[in-house]
Amino acid sequence: MATLLTLVLPDFVVDVERRWEGLAPTHPLIVGGAADGPGQVVAACRVARAAGVRPGISLREGALLVPHARFVPGILDRYAEAASQLDELVRRWCAEVDWVAIDRAVVAASAVKSGSLAAAADAMQRAIRDELGLGSAAGLADTEVAASVAAALVAPSGLLQVLPGYDERFLAPLDLCWLPPLSAAARERLAERGVTTIGALAAMAGHEAEAAIGAGWATAWRSARAEAPRALAGTALPRTLTRVLPLTHQVSSEDVQLAAEHLADQLSQGLAQIGAFAHALTVRVMGVDQRFRGRGFTLRESTRQRADLAPVARTLAARLWKFGDPPVRVSVVASGLTADGPQLSLFGVPSHDQSSSRRLEGLRTARNFRALARGSLARRPRAS
Repeated sequence: MATLLTLVLPDFVVDVERRWEGLAPTHPLIVGGAADGPGQVVAACRVARAAGVRPGISLREGALLVPHARFVPGILDRYAEAASQLDELVRRWCAEVDWVAIDRAVVAASAVKSGSLAAAADAMQRAIRDELGLGSAAGLADTEVAASVAAALVAPSGLLQVLPGYDERFLAPLDLCWLPPLSAAARERLAERGVTTIGALAAMAGHEAEAAIGAGWATAWRSARAEAPRALAGTALPRTLTRVLPLTHQVSSEDVQLAAEHLADQLSQGLAQIGAFAHALTVRVMGVDQRFRGRGFTLRESTRQRADLAPVARTLAARLWKFGDPPVRVSVVASGLTADGPQLSLFGVPSHDQSSSRRLEGLRTARNFRALARGSLARRPRAS
């Protein structure tokens, strides 16, 4: 059986924007700014790319190629929120995940919680599509390069498994454009030497590959030979946890604070479920103009207690209320996750007094966090 899974979301940015804008899958979408703006295309859907739109061309040129496309500026907060939700979803099936990029993850078979790697990959893809509205492709192989190429071959959605021991033979007949570490300039130099397939590159001697490719030749050459040059750096905890609440009616400042407190309660439960503690909390609100405003706060001690998180979330929400239009959406993000809780006392506690000491420490921690939130985030009077 394959030992590695590469999960790729090839149209992550476009899919996130399409979900937010409520566009049909066939409607052309270009990310980067207004159609008559001075900027460049950041990402484009497959319909627009088929018409000649490519990242890096001017937005005006993109508008000429696809005049009926929807142009959106691209909002980083949307991608951060989607990435957090994606990370949490993938970890339902995996104990450790190595996020190579915001839209690419590598999972070892040994990290799958139950069942086979192929079954976990299929379940992940279904959940990503049904719950997040995002497309994904998966490749299974013994090496990361073969798994990545397999995922690329079945993009934007699909699953391809390379038989065990066949990674090099799977790669050999493919064009060099499928080899991730190889630049376009390097491919041109190899083509001048008659090397156009991955197998032909793998058959070259090391010094020949170095002379033809130049910088980075070792990584490309070893990848062509289906070797595994990189050790996985999987993590057991997600980077962040995010909870979101839409506001469907005209709200007051108290409503927004209650919403933030409710989301902090959900985060507390989520942190307890995965055995994590948070070092920081961020509250984001979105107005009717779909612009995000956010404020973050670094906690003095890592915590997952509702009594610690809720007052900070309320205070941050109250501060955000003072700026901009009333929000239509609130989200709270716990970040800096760790498996280590608040620092314990250096001195032991007598056994007969442990329960009362724990209650006292809990009260002290909650009181400290509330005081810290009020004191550090409240507006201080200016010195005369």
